[in-house]
Amino acid sequence: MLKPFFLGASLTLSLIAGCGSAPVKMADPATRNTTFPEYVTTPRIMIVGDSISAGPGCYKKYLKANLTNAGITNYQFVGSYSDDCGGNVMHSAVSCSTTANFLDHEFSLPNCFADKKFAGITKLMQDNKPDMVMLQLGVNDVWGGSTSVSYVTDNYTKLVKKMRAQNPHVVIVVAQIHKIITDNCENMGSYRNAEMLVQAVPAWARANSTQQSPIYVADLWTNSDPKQAPDCVHPGEAGAERMGLNWFNALKPLLQ
Repeated sequence: MLKPFFLGASLTLSLIAGCGSAPVKMADPATRNTTFPEYVTTPRIMIVGDSISAGPGCYKKYLKANLTNAGITNYQFVGSYSDDCGGNVMHSAVSCSTTANFLDHEFSLPNCFADKKFAGITKLMQDNKPDMVMLQLGVNDVWGGSTSVSYVTDNYTKLVKKMRAQNPHVVIVVAQIHKIITDNCENMGSYRNAEMLVQAVPAWARANSTQQSPIYVADLWTNSDPKQAPDCVHPGEAGAERMGLNWFNALKPLLQ
């Protein structure tokens, strides 16, 4: 059944059709999963993000539980790092990271990790060979409240190009980040900057999606609440559970 792209009150996921691309399509659960090429029998899913997805990125255990409870088990989370929240979910998220960091072959974050190197997106793709990338970056980009939205979306574009260079058929699900108020709930500029980024994501996805490598948008913004995070950024258990449900709603139609 064809469905138009729209943003719902809770979370909406639709295929963003690029100019001249095929009509929007959703997988028919009565047939073979059409999200991935026929050769993909068990999709490999890699999470790329910052501390929201790394540690304390505890939504992952709720996402996994929701998928299991829905009978969706034919997939594999892959990544270069192990989960620290009890969900046993592999991922490739790095705390303190920005969109620009993952563009490098490897990067360091001396303010957060002394003498440690992390792989950029190209090496992560080579090492983990994902069929799908869940891209949840941008929080640290807009942290100060004055980052150009085009700077972030340009980095999204560069990341996508690097992903496709390693897997031309990669399926990308980009998050509209959740609501944040940085500096311990005082910097409302970060909220406004994040909202501007969130508003720009659908058009960016529409412009960069292709039939061979579609981009989907996961709305983590609409029903999020910064007050469900002790610092109005990093979700507590209630916020993590809500984010896990949002990601589940995003992935469910793609993995059925």
